[in-house]
Amino acid sequence: MRLPPLLRRRRAATGCLVAALFAAAAAGGCGLPTDENAQAIDPEDLPETLRPGFTATTTTTVPAPLTEARTVYLLTNPQDIERTIVVEVERQVDRNATLGDVLATLFGEATSVEESDAGYFNTLELFEILSATVIDGVATVDIVHPSPEGEDSAPSADELRFAAAQLVFTAAATEGVDGVRILLDGVAVSVPTSDADAEPGSILRTSAYEQFQPDFAPTTTTSPDIDET
Repeated sequence: MRLPPLLRRRRAATGCLVAALFAAAAAGGCGLPTDENAQAIDPEDLPETLRPGFTATTTTTVPAPLTEARTVYLLTNPQDIERTIVVEVERQVDRNATLGDVLATLFGEATSVEESDAGYFNTLELFEILSATVIDGVATVDIVHPSPEGEDSAPSADELRFAAAQLVFTAAATEGVDGVRILLDGVAVSVPTSDADAEPGSILRTSAYEQFQPDFAPTTTTSPDIDET
């Protein structure tokens, strides 16, 4: 049976109201529950970073130093020793420095004020270094001895012996170097040692300059008694 228009409008309105109430009830059921009483959480159940007393740690990367101290040798004449000896000092060089870089710190450079006050001197400041190479543990060092006018000149025997002692001891302090061959302006020359002149091109070691070592003790010999009667 077909309802009158008025009744149809009332029934439609009632259906819309019921649908609206049902939607509101559904929305209320999806809301988050509330708890009026707070509950304490055991610290053991918390993440480590939220536990009482947690201290965050940071890691700082320290860059490697760009330079390092390397051993070189100067000379001195102590009052209690009647001879010239080598003395160990340090020079700052690049941490990847070669033997040539280390030796170069001695050429054309006077001693510092502190070193001079201590009685140290540097014979190598009278020379210039041309090259320094290491092959199979032997360092070949090419040097020149310029005159005050800047021209090459021959060094005295003492100058060459003192310079050689500094070179040999400094090279020996470098890992992988067993001996030194000294050239003078590219030419192999006879280099004075503690007690003789080495053959040109000889490989020199610290044993050839043992009298330059501070703890060197000369060997003494006793002459036999002579009966003159």
